[in-house]
Amino acid sequence: MRFNTINLVLTALLLVTPSFATTYWGGFEDTVGSSSDYDYNDMVFSISGDGLALNTATGVWFNKSSAGVLNTGFGGHGLAGTPFWNNTSLDSSGGDSVGSCIYGGGVCNGGVALAAGDQYLATATGHSVNDVYFSVNGNVTEQVTLSISADTNTLGWELKSGGPIHAFTSGVQGPVSFTPGGDFILVGSVGGGPTFTSNSAANDGVSHFAFFGPSAAAPEPASITLLGFALLGGGLAFRKKVSES
Repeated sequence: MRFNTINLVLTALLLVTPSFATTYWGGFEDTVGSSSDYDYNDMVFSISGDGLALNTATGVWFNKSSAGVLNTGFGGHGLAGTPFWNNTSLDSSGGDSVGSCIYGGGVCNGGVALAAGDQYLATATGHSVNDVYFSVNGNVTEQVTLSISADTNTLGWELKSGGPIHAFTSGVQGPVSFTPGGDFILVGSVGGGPTFTSNSAANDGVSHFAFFGPSAAAPEPASITLLGFALLGGGLAFRKKVSES
């Protein structure tokens, strides 16, 4: 098979490759202060959508290795972990911090990683990121994978510009799809208690959301499409050159 034919075949395969939705994982901490272990595993959830983007002015993406050994925070009742979610969980039935849920090991999710290759979001010094919002063109699908708190926690969303909070059913549930129609934030509500948002700190000075996402090195579907067009153009130019020689 000639090189130009191989090139065109590879290009065709690239161009018909389906676009995959971007998926972010999150963890939610539902208590504040001395009653909290800050393990961020009271709800573990995912949101996904074509072109879904997590936006932050202060956050940095880190590889799992940057977190060192998981659950290294000294006990509970404080923000001892580095990064901020890397605390030893006090949940007897829930297991370890959200890091173990995402990366595997410990008790959370039976030790099975939900997204072993994902990066985690934190400030440059490992602190919580208090300005997260999302943008998307089209639908978003959310699913609460684990809900291990004794409290009744509810996840929902709200437009970044304000408006009503759209709450999902509490507990382990989903997937549920919604179309925000604009930039949106996530909202975590605790039954009989406070409400936390992804774009602001609570009165303890930290966000009660932790986020994990795909590696920044992974090519987006749009990049793959552009590569396909580049290969197609190169193949056609090569074929023309051969035919003229």
